[in-house]
Amino acid sequence: MKFIKPLLLIIFLAVTPPLPGAEQAEKTKNAPGWWEQPVRMLRVDHMPDFAEMKNEDMDALARSRKEKWGINCEWIMGALAWGGRGDLTAFETPLFERAPGFEDFDYLRRYTPAAHRHGIKIISYLNMHWYSYPFAAKHPGWEQLMSTGETYGRKNPLYGNGTTLCVNSPWRDWAFTMIREAMKTGIDGVFLDGPVVYPDCCYCESCRRRFREEYGSPIPTEDWTNPLWRKFIDFREDSLARFLSDARKAVREISPDGVIFLNAGSWSPGAWRVARDIQNVSPYQDFNGAEAFFHYTGSQNLYPYSMAGKYLRAGGKPTVVFMHYMSGAWHYLLLPPNELKSGLAQTIASGANPWLALVQSSLLSMPRGAEPAKEIFDFLEANRDYYTEMESIAETAVLFSARTGRNYISMPEIFARLKETGKPGSQWAELTKEELASLSLRKRQCEDHLALSCEGYFHALTRNHVPFDIILDQDLTREKLARYKVLALPDAACLTAEAASVIKEFVRNGGSLLASYEAGFYDDTGEASTALFETLGVREVAGAFPVFRGENYVKAVSEHWGMAKDRLVERAGQALKVRAADGVDTPSRFLEPLDRPYVPLKGVSEFPALLLHRFGKGKVAYFPEAIGVFIGESRMPSAEMRLGKAIDFLLENPVLTADLPKTVSVDAYRIKGTSRIAVHLVNNTVDGHPVSEFLPVFDVAFKIRTGVEPKAVKALRENDKVESGFRDGWTEVRLPGLTLYEVVVIDAGPAGF
Repeated sequence: MKFIKPLLLIIFLAVTPPLPGAEQAEKTKNAPGWWEQPVRMLRVDHMPDFAEMKNEDMDALARSRKEKWGINCEWIMGALAWGGRGDLTAFETPLFERAPGFEDFDYLRRYTPAAHRHGIKIISYLNMHWYSYPFAAKHPGWEQLMSTGETYGRKNPLYGNGTTLCVNSPWRDWAFTMIREAMKTGIDGVFLDGPVVYPDCCYCESCRRRFREEYGSPIPTEDWTNPLWRKFIDFREDSLARFLSDARKAVREISPDGVIFLNAGSWSPGAWRVARDIQNVSPYQDFNGAEAFFHYTGSQNLYPYSMAGKYLRAGGKPTVVFMHYMSGAWHYLLLPPNELKSGLAQTIASGANPWLALVQSSLLSMPRGAEPAKEIFDFLEANRDYYTEMESIAETAVLFSARTGRNYISMPEIFARLKETGKPGSQWAELTKEELASLSLRKRQCEDHLALSCEGYFHALTRNHVPFDIILDQDLTREKLARYKVLALPDAACLTAEAASVIKEFVRNGGSLLASYEAGFYDDTGEASTALFETLGVREVAGAFPVFRGENYVKAVSEHWGMAKDRLVERAGQALKVRAADGVDTPSRFLEPLDRPYVPLKGVSEFPALLLHRFGKGKVAYFPEAIGVFIGESRMPSAEMRLGKAIDFLLENPVLTADLPKTVSVDAYRIKGTSRIAVHLVNNTVDGHPVSEFLPVFDVAFKIRTGVEPKAVKALRENDKVESGFRDGWTEVRLPGLTLYEVVVIDAGPAGF
């Protein structure tokens, strides 16, 4: 009998619902961290006198950040970002020298509690890439050395005056101590500005010793014919990742929930030159963040913030796009308000978190400068549920290949340079034998080529209203590709044998492939490969046409994609002579090349300009020209049209179609754990960049395949009135107009999608 009461208690616990406190504890345990929820970041610098901060009322300052800007996370200075004094702190610690003006003022410990009272998380900025020459002189062996033995920062002074230190040197322990000391102040995390491994670095004693231990050889100099050189590139990237991994351990020693991240670099084929590869650093940081700063230049990427956001999201971590609220290189003035709004709209529509930086004194010239940001930030706060755990419903994946950026060196025939100008019709000159022999020079051209191609594909798909995700080399797996219908390879030349096999299987099983130029023509080390030829429908490559921008054409030899037979369109400067495999359709061909303007056209060549075929259950569209580069460098409408038609051909029964001007971009996400889909519409119809004026569009319509009639359809920002209907599995939506940014939420209710 003595066991009855315990047994009854067990039964009672088994059938009784958890108490409210336990229920809440379980929810809290499974809830995403604050960094995994929508974050609105701000950094305000008091340059050049950072110590001005001590004259502020800390509580009033934090309240103003919350009320005037609408942020929930702020970066504040922990180690100076000015004059190469990353060794000086703005907080109290017996282990480091205090910055001038901060001797009796602990910025981190004074401001952090005030910020927390107002719901603002605090990230401390730690400058870890810019140090003064006197500081470096006190620590021999810490500086990054070039292959010549010169210190990088003395050969190439940072910001005109300063040097940089090596992640493998004893400086790394000094840096970890700085991180621990900063975390002891009660902050929520740190942002490391740097370090990076600079070009032609590092050949310091620490790197030489470690490289010899790992590879049994001295560090080589740049030589693309030497396999050990590519090992050194691996070594540099691994060194930076190892530094970040150990830095994260230093954070977590003090605060188990502390966050850490660095400037991981946005998409750039030349990122290997500073050892940045998001695939390497993502596992060791809590945000993937990178700059998308506005600069006054002649040629503008229309989607810089969206491109950065989508690329960073591919790394699989919460994403932050860094946007200077500064007028380009005029740091003491603010950007025009509408350029800021355009950037913020692109950022959040890409699924990324926004970050703004400005100099405090710039607000003197624009006292109401916070208002454009607060308008967007307040909207984010009011609708945070729609920005939490966003899952893209895109059916198209676009590969941004860092492996190609690192290893791609094309055949000699494609290399040339303009004699005088880059304008269409300009004369191209063949490279000299010496120039062709310089693999380094050819390598840089290939990086420029790849950057333009990725930008071109991004523009073309965006302007054709195709929702798409960017994926990375690491994502070329059966599991990752299984959720997509179309894979696009914008001149992604270098593929591993395994990746080529996965792509082949993807298409054979019903996926579709869009590719151009030398996509898949090389293995992961840059050696020529035919592994993707069968999938592309290529029998052989007979060489390349002479490089010439202008006066060369593609001709339709049969009607296709709405193009009448005999129609001419412009040809990209770079084009290959390929022969198609048996059974492959070639509805257009290149004309015989011309080498100057104002001469008669020649006949149609034997070489196709488009290869179309079915491979297994899937379809393939392959352009043997650099069509992405063509769009990237010139915004050529005919090339954009052809890429759009290719997607229409490949993407049968798409999940979303839109009746919109090309300047309106569309992205769509399922909100995890709900039956809601959010469709983001950004109006990029502007008067130029920087944006002074948005040109509204009207009668905005799209339809999305929901399968069930939604319980509700609503617009969150600009439109009180939304017309919607349901027919044959499609939900059709129409809005009266769009000025900047709208989010349409489609709720399926209990039926779900």
